[in-house]
Amino acid sequence: MNDNCFFRVGSAAHARGFAVTPLRDKSPFLHAWNKYPLTTETEIRAAAKDCPRCDVGLVLSRKVGEPFAIDIDSPGVIERLERETQMTLPETYMVWTKPETAPYKRHIFFRHTEYSDRVFTKNVNAGEYDLIGVGTRALQVVSEGCVRPDTGEVRTGNGLPISDCPDWLADWLVSDSKRLKNERIAETRRRRVEVREVLKEVVAEDAAERRKLTGYDKHGREDRYRYLVSKARTLCNAGMAKDRIASELLLQYVADYGEVRDHDPNGWPLTALKDKIQSIIRNPDLKRGKPPPIRPRVSTGSVIKRPPESAWERRVKIARDFPETMTSKEVYDRLELDCKKPCNKKTASRVMKAAGFVARRGRRRAVWEKVRDAEKWEREAGSTPPLLSYYHIILSVSLSLLNLRCKRVELVDSKIQSVY
Repeated sequence: MNDNCFFRVGSAAHARGFAVTPLRDKSPFLHAWNKYPLTTETEIRAAAKDCPRCDVGLVLSRKVGEPFAIDIDSPGVIERLERETQMTLPETYMVWTKPETAPYKRHIFFRHTEYSDRVFTKNVNAGEYDLIGVGTRALQVVSEGCVRPDTGEVRTGNGLPISDCPDWLADWLVSDSKRLKNERIAETRRRRVEVREVLKEVVAEDAAERRKLTGYDKHGREDRYRYLVSKARTLCNAGMAKDRIASELLLQYVADYGEVRDHDPNGWPLTALKDKIQSIIRNPDLKRGKPPPIRPRVSTGSVIKRPPESAWERRVKIARDFPETMTSKEVYDRLELDCKKPCNKKTASRVMKAAGFVARRGRRRAVWEKVRDAEKWEREAGSTPPLLSYYHIILSVSLSLLNLRCKRVELVDSKIQSVY
Protein backbone atom coordinates (compact mmCIF):
# COMPACT_ATOMS: atom_id res chain seq x y z
CA MET A 1 0.00 0.00 0.00
CA ASN A 2 3.01 2.36 0.09
CA ASP A 3 2.70 3.05 -3.65
CA ASN A 4 -1.09 3.42 -3.44
CA CYS A 5 -1.80 7.16 -3.77
CA PHE A 6 -5.43 6.96 -2.70
CA PHE A 7 -4.67 4.92 0.43
CA ARG A 8 -1.79 7.17 1.47
CA VAL A 9 -3.68 10.47 1.03
CA GLY A 10 -7.01 9.06 2.23
CA SER A 11 -5.49 7.62 5.43
CA ALA A 12 -3.89 10.98 6.25
CA ALA A 13 -7.22 12.77 5.70
CA HIS A 14 -9.04 10.16 7.81
CA ALA A 15 -6.57 10.74 10.63
CA ARG A 16 -7.53 14.44 10.59
CA GLY A 17 -11.21 13.55 10.98
CA PHE A 18 -12.41 13.81 7.36
CA ALA A 19 -14.77 11.47 5.56
CA VAL A 20 -13.39 10.80 2.08
CA THR A 21 -14.45 9.63 -1.39
CA PRO A 22 -12.43 8.82 -4.55
CA LEU A 23 -12.36 11.41 -7.36
CA ARG A 24 -11.78 11.45 -11.10
CA ASP A 25 -10.98 14.90 -12.49
CA LYS A 26 -12.17 16.51 -9.23
CA SER A 27 -15.56 14.75 -9.53
CA PRO A 28 -16.81 11.93 -7.26
CA PHE A 29 -18.14 8.85 -9.02
CA LEU A 30 -19.33 6.49 -6.27
CA HIS A 31 -23.09 6.07 -5.85
CA ALA A 32 -24.53 8.22 -3.00
CA TRP A 33 -21.04 9.43 -2.09
CA ASN A 34 -22.41 12.44 -0.18
CA LYS A 35 -24.72 10.24 1.92
CA TYR A 36 -22.39 7.31 2.54
CA PRO A 37 -18.76 8.49 2.34
CA LEU A 38 -15.79 6.39 3.45
CA THR A 39 -15.38 6.89 7.20
CA THR A 40 -13.26 3.91 8.33
CA GLU A 41 -9.81 2.63 7.47
CA THR A 42 -11.31 -0.66 6.28
CA GLU A 43 -13.51 1.13 3.75
CA ILE A 44 -10.59 3.27 2.57
CA ARG A 45 -8.39 0.18 2.16
CA ALA A 46 -11.10 -1.60 0.13
CA ALA A 47 -11.61 1.43 -2.13
CA ALA A 48 -7.85 1.77 -2.62
CA LYS A 49 -7.74 -1.69 -4.22
CA ASP A 50 -10.26 -0.61 -6.89
CA CYS A 51 -8.96 2.93 -7.53
CA PRO A 52 -5.32 3.23 -6.41
CA ARG A 53 -4.54 6.26 -8.63
CA CYS A 54 -7.66 8.33 -7.88
CA ASP A 55 -7.58 11.64 -6.04
CA VAL A 56 -9.14 11.99 -2.60
CA GLY A 57 -12.15 14.19 -1.92
CA LEU A 58 -12.94 15.50 1.56
CA VAL A 59 -16.71 15.18 2.13
CA LEU A 60 -17.98 18.16 4.14
CA SER A 61 -21.45 18.45 5.69
CA ARG A 62 -23.23 20.71 8.18
CA LYS A 63 -23.13 18.93 11.50
CA VAL A 64 -21.83 19.95 14.90
CA GLY A 65 -18.19 18.84 15.18
CA GLU A 66 -17.81 18.23 11.44
CA PRO A 67 -15.42 20.40 9.36
CA PHE A 68 -16.42 22.87 6.65
CA ALA A 69 -14.26 24.85 4.22
CA ILE A 70 -13.88 28.44 3.03
CA ASP A 71 -12.67 28.15 -0.57
CA ILE A 72 -10.93 31.47 -1.35
CA ASP A 73 -10.62 32.30 -5.07
CA SER A 74 -9.69 36.00 -5.00
CA PRO A 75 -6.79 37.85 -3.34
CA GLY A 76 -7.32 40.11 -0.32
CA VAL A 77 -10.25 38.23 1.27
CA ILE A 78 -8.46 37.47 4.55
CA GLU A 79 -7.13 41.03 4.81
CA ARG A 80 -10.61 42.47 4.21
CA LEU A 81 -12.10 40.09 6.80
CA GLU A 82 -9.63 41.18 9.49
CA ARG A 83 -10.01 44.86 8.55
CA GLU A 84 -13.83 44.82 8.69
CA THR A 85 -14.12 42.73 11.85
CA GLN A 86 -11.06 44.12 13.69
CA MET A 87 -10.31 40.50 14.57
CA THR A 88 -7.52 38.11 13.64
CA LEU A 89 -8.32 34.87 11.83
CA PRO A 90 -7.63 31.95 14.18
CA GLU A 91 -4.88 29.53 13.34
CA THR A 92 -6.40 26.45 11.77
CA TYR A 93 -5.81 23.84 9.09
CA MET A 94 -5.28 25.33 5.58
CA VAL A 95 -4.53 23.80 2.18
CA TRP A 96 -2.97 25.88 -0.62
CA THR A 97 -4.50 24.64 -3.88
CA LYS A 98 -1.96 26.52 -6.09
CA PRO A 99 1.02 27.13 -3.81
CA GLU A 100 3.31 28.41 -6.58
CA THR A 101 1.18 30.07 -9.27
CA ALA A 102 -1.61 31.52 -7.06
CA PRO A 103 -0.72 31.45 -3.33
CA TYR A 104 -3.92 33.31 -2.37
CA LYS A 105 -6.05 30.31 -3.48
CA ARG A 106 -6.60 28.13 -0.44
CA HIS A 107 -9.06 26.08 1.62
CA ILE A 108 -9.50 27.22 5.21
CA PHE A 109 -11.12 24.57 7.44
CA PHE A 110 -13.14 25.10 10.62
CA ARG A 111 -15.35 22.80 12.67
CA HIS A 112 -19.04 23.47 13.08
CA THR A 113 -20.26 24.65 16.45
CA GLU A 114 -23.85 24.81 17.65
CA TYR A 115 -23.96 28.50 16.71
CA SER A 116 -22.55 28.03 13.18
CA ASP A 117 -24.85 25.06 12.61
CA ARG A 118 -27.80 27.31 13.47
CA VAL A 119 -26.61 30.36 11.47
CA PHE A 120 -25.65 28.68 8.20
CA THR A 121 -28.50 27.48 5.98
CA LYS A 122 -27.05 26.50 2.59
CA ASN A 123 -23.83 26.27 0.61
CA VAL A 124 -22.82 29.63 -0.85
CA ASN A 125 -21.00 30.73 -4.02
CA ALA A 126 -20.17 34.35 -3.23
CA GLY A 127 -17.76 34.93 -6.12
CA GLU A 128 -14.66 35.84 -4.13
CA TYR A 129 -15.01 32.72 -1.99
CA ASP A 130 -17.28 29.69 -1.55
CA LEU A 131 -18.69 28.21 1.64
CA ILE A 132 -18.57 24.43 1.30
CA GLY A 133 -20.17 22.10 3.82
CA VAL A 134 -22.53 24.64 5.40
CA GLY A 135 -25.73 23.51 3.63
CA THR A 136 -28.08 20.57 3.90
CA ARG A 137 -26.37 18.79 0.98
CA ALA A 138 -22.84 17.52 1.54
CA LEU A 139 -20.12 18.71 -0.87
CA GLN A 140 -16.43 17.89 -1.31
CA VAL A 141 -13.05 19.54 -1.88
CA VAL A 142 -9.81 17.95 -3.08
CA SER A 143 -7.51 16.82 -0.30
CA GLU A 144 -3.96 17.81 0.50
CA GLY A 145 -1.34 15.73 -1.33
CA CYS A 146 -3.22 15.46 -4.64
CA VAL A 147 -1.54 16.74 -7.79
CA ARG A 148 -3.20 19.35 -10.00
CA PRO A 149 -3.39 18.07 -13.60
CA ASP A 150 -3.25 21.59 -15.12
CA THR A 151 -0.12 22.96 -13.42
CA GLY A 152 1.46 19.86 -11.88
CA GLU A 153 1.48 21.50 -8.42
CA VAL A 154 0.88 19.43 -5.30
CA ARG A 155 -1.76 20.74 -2.90
CA THR A 156 0.08 21.62 0.30
CA GLY A 157 -1.23 21.98 3.87
CA ASN A 158 0.12 23.69 6.95
CA GLY A 159 -0.28 20.66 9.23
CA LEU A 160 -2.26 22.49 11.97
CA PRO A 161 -5.30 20.97 13.67
CA ILE A 162 -8.81 22.13 12.69
CA SER A 163 -10.15 24.88 14.98
CA ASP A 164 -13.75 25.55 15.93
CA CYS A 165 -15.52 28.31 14.01
CA PRO A 166 -15.81 31.52 16.10
CA ASP A 167 -19.23 33.12 16.34
CA TRP A 168 -18.02 36.45 14.92
CA LEU A 169 -16.58 34.64 11.86
CA ALA A 170 -19.87 32.85 11.20
CA ASP A 171 -21.78 36.17 11.43
CA TRP A 172 -19.35 37.91 9.07
CA LEU A 173 -19.46 35.08 6.53
CA VAL A 174 -23.27 35.12 6.46
CA SER A 175 -23.56 38.91 6.05
CA ASP A 176 -20.66 39.31 3.62
CA SER A 177 -21.75 36.41 1.41
CA LYS A 178 -25.25 37.91 1.15
CA ARG A 179 -23.76 41.27 0.15
CA LEU A 180 -21.51 39.71 -2.47
CA LYS A 181 -24.40 37.68 -3.89
CA ASN A 182 -26.59 40.79 -4.13
CA GLU A 183 -23.77 42.66 -5.88
CA ARG A 184 -23.38 39.80 -8.35
CA ILE A 185 -27.11 39.79 -9.07
CA ALA A 186 -27.10 43.56 -9.58
CA GLU A 187 -24.07 43.30 -11.88
CA THR A 188 -25.80 40.58 -13.90
CA ARG A 189 -28.91 42.73 -14.28
CA ARG A 190 -26.82 45.73 -15.31
CA ARG A 191 -25.07 43.70 -17.99
CA ARG A 192 -28.40 42.43 -19.29
CA VAL A 193 -29.66 46.01 -19.57
CA GLU A 194 -26.50 46.97 -21.47
CA VAL A 195 -26.98 44.03 -23.82
CA ARG A 196 -30.59 45.07 -24.46
CA GLU A 197 -29.48 48.63 -25.24
CA VAL A 198 -26.83 47.38 -27.64
CA LEU A 199 -29.39 45.15 -29.36
CA LYS A 200 -31.79 48.09 -29.68
CA GLU A 201 -29.05 50.16 -31.30
CA VAL A 202 -28.26 47.35 -33.71
CA VAL A 203 -31.94 46.97 -34.62
CA ALA A 204 -32.27 50.73 -35.12
CA GLU A 205 -29.20 50.80 -37.38
CA ASP A 206 -30.56 47.89 -39.41
CA ALA A 207 -33.91 49.65 -39.76
CA ALA A 208 -32.16 52.85 -40.92
CA GLU A 209 -30.17 50.92 -43.52
CA ARG A 210 -33.36 49.25 -44.71
CA ARG A 211 -35.10 52.64 -45.03
CA LYS A 212 -32.21 53.93 -47.10
CA LEU A 213 -32.42 50.93 -49.41
CA THR A 214 -36.21 51.22 -49.83
CA GLY A 215 -36.18 55.04 -50.09
CA TYR A 216 -38.50 55.58 -47.10
CA ASP A 217 -36.02 58.04 -45.55
CA LYS A 218 -36.67 60.51 -48.40
CA HIS A 219 -40.47 60.41 -48.07
CA GLY A 220 -42.20 63.66 -47.15
CA ARG A 221 -45.56 64.09 -45.49
CA GLU A 222 -47.51 63.62 -48.73
CA ASP A 223 -45.72 60.33 -49.46
CA ARG A 224 -46.25 59.16 -45.91
CA TYR A 225 -49.94 60.06 -46.06
CA ARG A 226 -50.32 58.04 -49.28
CA TYR A 227 -48.45 55.20 -47.50
CA LEU A 228 -50.98 55.23 -44.64
CA VAL A 229 -53.94 55.25 -47.05
CA SER A 230 -52.49 52.34 -49.03
CA LYS A 231 -51.82 50.31 -45.91
CA ALA A 232 -55.32 51.05 -44.56
CA ARG A 233 -56.91 49.84 -47.80
CA THR A 234 -54.80 46.70 -47.73
CA LEU A 235 -55.84 45.94 -44.15
CA CYS A 236 -59.53 46.66 -44.90
CA ASN A 237 -59.49 44.46 -47.99
CA ALA A 238 -58.00 41.70 -45.87
CA GLY A 239 -61.09 41.90 -43.62
CA MET A 240 -59.39 43.27 -40.49
CA ALA A 241 -61.72 44.71 -37.86
CA LYS A 242 -61.86 48.53 -37.65
CA ASP A 243 -60.84 48.66 -34.01
CA ARG A 244 -57.56 46.91 -34.89
CA ILE A 245 -56.64 48.92 -37.99
CA ALA A 246 -55.38 51.97 -36.04
CA SER A 247 -52.89 50.06 -33.91
CA GLU A 248 -51.71 47.96 -36.87
CA LEU A 249 -51.16 51.08 -39.01
CA LEU A 250 -49.13 52.72 -36.27
CA LEU A 251 -46.96 49.62 -35.83
CA GLN A 252 -46.25 49.36 -39.55
CA TYR A 253 -45.50 53.10 -39.77
CA VAL A 254 -42.94 52.84 -36.95
CA ALA A 255 -41.42 49.70 -38.50
CA ASP A 256 -40.90 51.40 -41.88
CA TYR A 257 -40.17 55.04 -40.88
CA GLY A 258 -38.64 54.60 -37.45
CA GLU A 259 -39.63 56.11 -34.12
CA VAL A 260 -42.05 59.03 -34.12
CA ARG A 261 -40.29 62.31 -33.23
CA ASP A 262 -42.00 65.58 -32.40
CA HIS A 263 -39.62 67.73 -34.49
CA ASP A 264 -39.43 65.50 -37.55
CA PRO A 265 -39.83 67.77 -40.63
CA ASN A 266 -40.98 64.88 -42.82
CA GLY A 267 -43.48 63.42 -40.35
CA TRP A 268 -45.91 64.37 -37.61
CA PRO A 269 -45.89 64.27 -33.80
CA LEU A 270 -47.49 61.25 -32.21
CA THR A 271 -50.85 62.92 -31.48
CA ALA A 272 -51.06 64.36 -35.01
CA LEU A 273 -50.15 60.97 -36.49
CA LYS A 274 -52.92 59.25 -34.53
CA ASP A 275 -55.42 61.91 -35.74
CA LYS A 276 -54.32 61.31 -39.34
CA ILE A 277 -54.85 57.57 -38.93
CA GLN A 278 -58.32 58.06 -37.43
CA SER A 279 -59.32 60.40 -40.27
CA ILE A 280 -58.22 57.79 -42.82
CA ILE A 281 -60.23 55.09 -41.06
CA ARG A 282 -63.37 57.28 -40.82
CA ASN A 283 -63.24 58.08 -44.53
CA PRO A 284 -66.46 56.65 -46.11
CA ASP A 285 -64.55 55.79 -49.28
CA LEU A 286 -62.57 53.24 -47.27
CA LYS A 287 -64.69 50.14 -47.67
CA ARG A 288 -64.07 47.04 -45.64
CA GLY A 289 -63.61 43.93 -47.71
CA LYS A 290 -64.88 40.50 -46.90
CA PRO A 291 -62.46 38.19 -45.18
CA PRO A 292 -61.83 34.86 -46.88
CA PRO A 293 -64.37 32.26 -45.73
CA ILE A 294 -63.23 29.74 -43.19
CA ARG A 295 -64.10 26.43 -44.73
CA PRO A 296 -64.02 23.37 -42.54
CA ARG A 297 -61.56 20.77 -43.56
CA VAL A 298 -63.20 18.07 -45.66
CA SER A 299 -62.98 14.76 -43.90
CA THR A 300 -61.72 11.90 -46.00
CA GLY A 301 -63.09 9.30 -43.58
CA SER A 302 -61.15 6.63 -41.85
CA VAL A 303 -58.46 5.23 -44.12
CA ILE A 304 -57.64 1.60 -43.45
CA LYS A 305 -54.25 0.83 -44.83
CA ARG A 306 -53.61 -2.73 -45.87
CA PRO A 307 -50.43 -4.23 -44.48
CA PRO A 308 -47.65 -4.78 -47.00
CA GLU A 309 -47.80 -7.97 -49.04
CA SER A 310 -45.84 -10.81 -47.49
CA ALA A 311 -43.52 -13.15 -49.35
CA TRP A 312 -46.04 -15.99 -48.89
CA GLU A 313 -48.89 -13.99 -50.46
CA ARG A 314 -46.68 -12.85 -53.31
CA ARG A 315 -45.61 -16.42 -54.14
CA VAL A 316 -49.18 -17.78 -53.98
CA LYS A 317 -50.31 -15.00 -56.33
CA ILE A 318 -47.52 -15.93 -58.76
CA ALA A 319 -48.37 -19.65 -58.54
CA ARG A 320 -52.03 -19.07 -59.38
CA ASP A 321 -50.96 -17.73 -62.78
CA PHE A 322 -48.89 -20.82 -63.59
CA PRO A 323 -49.92 -23.02 -66.58
CA GLU A 324 -51.84 -26.28 -66.14
CA THR A 325 -48.71 -28.42 -65.77
CA MET A 326 -45.22 -27.52 -64.60
CA THR A 327 -42.12 -29.42 -63.64
CA SER A 328 -40.64 -29.00 -60.20
CA LYS A 329 -37.55 -27.28 -61.67
CA GLU A 330 -39.72 -24.65 -63.35
CA VAL A 331 -41.62 -24.13 -60.08
CA TYR A 332 -38.40 -23.46 -58.14
CA ASP A 333 -37.17 -21.07 -60.83
CA ARG A 334 -40.43 -19.11 -60.98
CA LEU A 335 -40.71 -18.84 -57.18
CA GLU A 336 -37.01 -17.94 -56.83
CA LEU A 337 -36.32 -20.83 -54.44
CA ASP A 338 -33.35 -23.14 -54.07
CA CYS A 339 -34.27 -26.79 -54.60
CA LYS A 340 -31.27 -27.93 -52.56
CA LYS A 341 -32.54 -26.39 -49.32
CA PRO A 342 -35.11 -28.46 -47.36
CA CYS A 343 -36.91 -25.36 -46.12
CA ASN A 344 -37.38 -24.11 -49.68
CA LYS A 345 -38.72 -27.52 -50.75
CA LYS A 346 -41.35 -27.34 -48.00
CA THR A 347 -42.21 -23.76 -48.97
CA ALA A 348 -42.65 -24.68 -52.64
CA SER A 349 -44.90 -27.62 -51.77
CA ARG A 350 -47.15 -25.49 -49.53
CA VAL A 351 -47.36 -22.65 -52.05
CA MET A 352 -48.34 -24.99 -54.92
CA LYS A 353 -50.98 -26.78 -52.85
CA ALA A 354 -52.43 -23.41 -51.73
CA ALA A 355 -52.60 -22.36 -55.40
CA GLY A 356 -54.59 -25.55 -56.33
CA PHE A 357 -51.86 -27.82 -57.66
CA VAL A 358 -51.14 -31.48 -56.92
CA ALA A 359 -47.89 -33.34 -57.50
CA ARG A 360 -47.52 -36.38 -59.71
CA ARG A 361 -44.42 -38.45 -60.15
CA GLY A 362 -42.87 -38.08 -63.62
CA ARG A 363 -40.03 -39.97 -65.27
CA ARG A 364 -37.20 -37.82 -63.93
CA ARG A 365 -38.84 -35.27 -61.63
CA ALA A 366 -42.22 -34.44 -60.11
CA VAL A 367 -44.84 -32.71 -62.21
CA TRP A 368 -47.34 -30.26 -60.74
CA GLU A 369 -50.83 -30.22 -62.26
CA LYS A 370 -53.63 -27.77 -61.56
CA VAL A 371 -56.83 -29.38 -60.21
CA ARG A 372 -60.05 -27.65 -61.29
CA ASP A 373 -62.60 -30.47 -60.71
CA ALA A 374 -62.22 -33.56 -58.53
CA GLU A 375 -64.34 -35.76 -60.85
CA LYS A 376 -62.37 -34.63 -63.93
CA TRP A 377 -59.12 -35.32 -62.14
CA GLU A 378 -60.40 -38.77 -61.11
CA ARG A 379 -61.56 -39.53 -64.68
CA GLU A 380 -58.28 -38.49 -66.22
CA ALA A 381 -55.89 -39.85 -63.62
CA GLY A 382 -57.89 -43.01 -62.77
CA SER A 383 -57.70 -42.33 -59.03
CA THR A 384 -58.94 -39.87 -56.46
CA PRO A 385 -57.02 -36.79 -55.42
CA PRO A 386 -54.71 -37.25 -52.42
CA LEU A 387 -57.03 -35.44 -50.02
CA LEU A 388 -60.08 -37.49 -51.10
CA SER A 389 -58.15 -40.76 -50.93
CA TYR A 390 -57.16 -39.86 -47.37
CA TYR A 391 -60.81 -39.43 -46.40
CA HIS A 392 -61.73 -42.68 -48.17
CA ILE A 393 -59.17 -44.61 -46.16
CA ILE A 394 -60.47 -43.18 -42.87
CA LEU A 395 -64.06 -44.00 -43.85
CA SER A 396 -63.23 -47.58 -44.83
CA VAL A 397 -61.31 -48.20 -41.62
CA SER A 398 -64.18 -46.81 -39.56
CA LEU A 399 -66.71 -49.05 -41.34
CA SER A 400 -64.60 -52.16 -40.84
CA LEU A 401 -64.25 -51.39 -37.13
CA LEU A 402 -68.01 -50.87 -36.89
CA ASN A 403 -68.71 -54.22 -38.60
CA LEU A 404 -66.30 -55.99 -36.29
CA ARG A 405 -68.01 -54.48 -33.25
CA CYS A 406 -71.46 -55.57 -34.51
CA LYS A 407 -70.22 -59.16 -35.01
CA ARG A 408 -68.90 -59.23 -31.45
CA VAL A 409 -72.24 -58.02 -30.11
CA GLU A 410 -74.12 -60.74 -32.04
CA LEU A 411 -71.72 -63.39 -30.70
CA VAL A 412 -72.29 -62.26 -27.13
CA ASP A 413 -76.10 -62.29 -27.61
CA SER A 414 -76.02 -65.87 -28.99
CA LYS A 415 -74.04 -67.08 -26.02
CA ILE A 416 -76.48 -65.49 -23.60
CA GLN A 417 -79.44 -67.11 -25.33
CA SER A 418 -77.81 -70.55 -25.22
CA VAL A 419 -77.31 -70.23 -21.49
CA TYR A 420 -81.01 -69.48 -20.90
